[in-house]
Amino acid sequence: MAKESILVAGIGVLLFTALMAMYRVIAGPTLADRIVGLNTVTTKVVGIIAILAVLWREWYLIDAAIVLLMVNSVSGLILAKYMERRGRNA
Repeated sequence: MAKESILVAGIGVLLFTALMAMYRVIAGPTLADRIVGLNTVTTKVVGIIAILAVLWREWYLIDAAIVLLMVNSVSGLILAKYMERRGRNA
């Protein structure tokens, strides 16, 4: 029972910090700030999914979390490439 409450508290901490990072996504002055904030939020969501997989004993959620991490990585690279090209042409 104590282990479950620790995991639930971890979800709460991750949700709180994800909301703080969402502020950076919404109000970020530059595109780079928004990209980093979105990557941070996505990583925290993956952590929440992993904790829920352990709590609910639904191991397929780990697969979904891995796929989300891969999409997050690829999208970060694509956006970085876009920013690099935009900076050269500007």
